[in-house]
Amino acid sequence: MAAELPEQARILAEWGLPRAGLLILMSPCENRCFFCAQPAVTHPPEADWTPWARVERLLRANHDLGLDLLCIGGTEPLTHPSFARALDLARTAGFSSVQLMTSGLRLAQPDEAKRWKTAGITHVAVPIYSAEAAVHDAVCGTPCHSRLLEGLDRAQEVGLQISLHTLALNRTLEELPALAALCQDRWRSTIALAPPRPKDGVWDFAAEAPSLAAVAAAIDGIPHDRLSLMGWPVCLDADRPRGGALVMSLYFQGQDRVQPDVCTGCAARSHCPGLVTALHDRDGAGQLQPQAT
Repeated sequence: MAAELPEQARILAEWGLPRAGLLILMSPCENRCFFCAQPAVTHPPEADWTPWARVERLLRANHDLGLDLLCIGGTEPLTHPSFARALDLARTAGFSSVQLMTSGLRLAQPDEAKRWKTAGITHVAVPIYSAEAAVHDAVCGTPCHSRLLEGLDRAQEVGLQISLHTLALNRTLEELPALAALCQDRWRSTIALAPPRPKDGVWDFAAEAPSLAAVAAAIDGIPHDRLSLMGWPVCLDADRPRGGALVMSLYFQGQDRVQPDVCTGCAARSHCPGLVTALHDRDGAGQLQPQAT
């Protein structure tokens, strides 16, 4: 994620992903999610915010590469003081479409969604953890559910493409059917379910992250057009659609993963992302089901 634009393009090609650039904007996050919140995320010193020189260097490199798609992620790009300036430069550098990963909260502000669409954003990728406000807000550590729904409604009204994702957490597994129904019925969006990322000293991964078996049971029966999988081994509900917005896929692609010995000879091995190492270390490989050749 920290690579320069030509190296990013090379890595994405190796991963079999579409040609695109990735701009990471580090600045304060507005949420306080229990699996992520720490001072470096919620209250980073200005010296740690992504400097404009880095933004300018990365974007101007596209004059030579000619990429069409730019993915913007980070802690919360909309809080970065150079966000609007970056969009202007992205357009002049040749990027014709922009995927933005955001909490979605600022989209609820009057005319915010319209402003960013006019500036070149075509697609927003947003996390949501429950159809119930109390559950979602408990995960995010702040009352934000109503603002999120309003922001997504406004994004839809102005014609932004919406991609939604959520994490597999023990505390929200039983919420998945209702959440998937909400996303499909309200925004016509399939929600992508991803494995959580362990962060030492931030949250109790071993207690909060469900096993593969628990995830399989939770998604059983949810229609395929309502929930997809992102970042899981192919043998987890093998027939279910995979993937989500590219900007989300890039984030989860970077998780530390392993393909244990049981995967040797699996017909899907060449295109399987493997199992998150922290889940393997906790649960072993017994829940993997290699595909017959």
